[in-house]
Amino acid sequence: MDNYKIFRSTLLSYSSYAGLQNSNNSSEDYEKMYGTLIFLLLLGSSSLTGVSAFSNGAVIQSCDGMTPGHGSNTAMSVPPPFLVISDNSTYTADQEITVTLQANETAFKGFMLQARDAVTGDRLLGMFSVMESEGQLLYCEGKATAVSHISSADKKSVQAKWIPHSSETRDIEFRATFVRSFNEFWVGVRSSRIMFAGMIPNSTMAPNSTVMSTLKATLAMTPNGSPSLSYSLSLLVLPLVLLAFPSKH
Repeated sequence: MDNYKIFRSTLLSYSSYAGLQNSNNSSEDYEKMYGTLIFLLLLGSSSLTGVSAFSNGAVIQSCDGMTPGHGSNTAMSVPPPFLVISDNSTYTADQEITVTLQANETAFKGFMLQARDAVTGDRLLGMFSVMESEGQLLYCEGKATAVSHISSADKKSVQAKWIPHSSETRDIEFRATFVRSFNEFWVGVRSSRIMFAGMIPNSTMAPNSTVMSTLKATLAMTPNGSPSLSYSLSLLVLPLVLLAFPSKH
């Protein structure tokens, strides 16, 4: 039963109840009508709570546990019919990653997306930017560290971009809460692990000066006219040469 029908029934019941008060009906009739009115009011209130609980996605209070405030309902224990997909399995400093929340068959109505430490799971990492009209930023811990929905319309797929901090070096997991109805939601659905792959080089690395000095001194010590000794020293020096000229990635 939708909200309009519930409150229409409530209004009609109330009108009937008011009419009974002005008549000479028995006290038993009053009690029956009063009980019906209270039941309908409670039912209507419950239905409205079910819709408003996740309709606009402004759920800052859920930043820590990622659990929607749906009364006494608890997260589903069966495998989720949804996926959290990253477009990369590794990342470097300042590299953007596109994250997709994907429904297998049944659409979801609400969601929350975060990036967390893959080991401890207790730290929110990096920041997000929204890519489409179905998402909005949530400022958990004062930063744009989460994304949620803006309406309870059915969704099959939602995307957002994640940007690590320049000093970030942890492996991460994307975690999401999916809401299918007031009674059906999944908390902490995880992506595959995204490994930190190193810093982005800012400039071409120059040969290490200490290694170059050692190389020059070693070559100067090589006696003239001693090919076997020169060859042996070359084998010893070769690793130093490789260290002095690192390969570019």
